[in-house]
Amino acid sequence: MIRFIILIALVLFSTAPALAQECGPSCPVCSGNSGSGVVLERNTLLVSGLLIPTGEEERGVISARYGVLKWLDAGVGYTVVTRKPVWSVRARAIEERKDGWVPALVVGTGSVQMGGSDQSVYLQASKGFDPSPNLGLRVSAGASMLIPEVNRIYGLAGATATVFERFSFFVSYDGLNFHEGASVSPVDWLSISAMMVESKDLAAAVSFTHAFGG
Repeated sequence: MIRFIILIALVLFSTAPALAQECGPSCPVCSGNSGSGVVLERNTLLVSGLLIPTGEEERGVISARYGVLKWLDAGVGYTVVTRKPVWSVRARAIEERKDGWVPALVVGTGSVQMGGSDQSVYLQASKGFDPSPNLGLRVSAGASMLIPEVNRIYGLAGATATVFERFSFFVSYDGLNFHEGASVSPVDWLSISAMMVESKDLAAAVSFTHAFGG
């Protein structure tokens, strides 16, 4: 019951008036790269920085995300050039079944602030596969809409391949643009990535993860 109430609150809270935007609702620059569709574990903190040296409108985002509950996380961030806050909340409505084909279903709302200030609400399914001991795959698909532009629906899609648990290759589509990249995790708490934002701007990202006890 509590989960249902929070899901409804996410949708209602995201309907505050907003200005027009110039990129997709899950752009990694605007969202702080938080649109993967996987909710953080409870009591886990993720701090990340994204740098786009040749970005036309934004060149960096600093963000932090925390696993509030087993099925809920929340994040805040700050855009370096436009100097505006970004925020997002994600709730897992359906748990992924590891032994079957049932995907996780995530409901979320995120801030999009590249050339404007928007809020989007989205629904995204995400499923992981393990074809072999050294290869992991995760695919996601969904739809989102900008508030208050409820008459326009954006498609969302993504895929990640992880090799030997340390190297990952990924591609995502935010409804308007594709973003491709690769990452390496030399240790469990550190991830370093290189990506092409909108398939044209080279970007670098680093993230730190810490799991608190309890």
